[in-house]
Amino acid sequence: MKYLRLLIIFTFAISLSACVSMGTFEEMQSQRDSLQQSVDSLKNAVASMQSRIDNLTTENSSLKNQGTEKDKQIADFQNQTDTLKDRIRLLENNLQIASQNYEQSKSKNSAEIKKLLGSLELLQKDVAQREQKLKDYEQALAVRDSTLASIQRDLIGREQRVGDLEKRLAARDSALNSLKSKLNDALLGFTNSGLSINIVNGRVYVSLSNQLLFSTGKADIDKRGKEALVELARVLNTQEDISILVEGHTDDQAVKNLGAIKDNWDLSVIRATEVIRYLVNEGKVEPKRITASGRSEYFPIDNASTTEARAKNRRTEIILIPKLSELFEILEQ
Repeated sequence: MKYLRLLIIFTFAISLSACVSMGTFEEMQSQRDSLQQSVDSLKNAVASMQSRIDNLTTENSSLKNQGTEKDKQIADFQNQTDTLKDRIRLLENNLQIASQNYEQSKSKNSAEIKKLLGSLELLQKDVAQREQKLKDYEQALAVRDSTLASIQRDLIGREQRVGDLEKRLAARDSALNSLKSKLNDALLGFTNSGLSINIVNGRVYVSLSNQLLFSTGKADIDKRGKEALVELARVLNTQEDISILVEGHTDDQAVKNLGAIKDNWDLSVIRATEVIRYLVNEGKVEPKRITASGRSEYFPIDNASTTEARAKNRRTEIILIPKLSELFEILEQ
């Protein structure tokens, strides 16, 4: 409205200058001075607009540092802002020229002022739209920062759980190595009789060959095998948090003339059961800790069809399984 009033006054001054005589020239001069003041006021408004543009430029620079995904949009905004500044500088020059040529070309200056006022109004609208865009960018960046903070907290929690899991796994491995060492010490005298101890996938495998435990085609434990199982039971009774799985294994030769034993499945299970019965009755191992399993001929150590390979495959494996409930709880988290 301010600019409209200025335009009306300016137009009125032009019209009046065409109708008055030289006797009213001083009054015209006074009106011109008043218009000059209005032009100066317009310049001040342009300067204020320039200050606002500078502030927007500063805010735009701040936004650049807040998110790489907004960099392109902010760069476009910076280019547009620079264009606006160039246009405002051009308008200022035009205003200055219009003021200097006021006396020589009043009608031309009047049209130019109208044009400049229209341009300024458009610029004001444009700046208002860009201010709204800046607010939208700030809100989007705030949401992104909140999301990133949440993700960072989640990652820290996961890292802590992973660290806890690694510590527990290290403690488990240390306990398994200690158990293996104890078993090696207790069963050292049986290693030459077909006994071996290994750690596989977080479990301790005590493998006893049939040479040590059973006669061919039999399910009765030999004397030497009983001695080994007694020593094994002494160690197991000191490891109450270890579960015990006893697996019987045979070779690929079909059983013959073994009475109630029908096949290798029967033979592998019965041998596993006999080992468990001896560990419980003679070794005093808690029966709730032990499970029997027969795997027949289907998990051989050596697939060759030789006497030596079949001898390796005829074995009983006592698998010691550590308590993993705490590790599973961490993994579920």
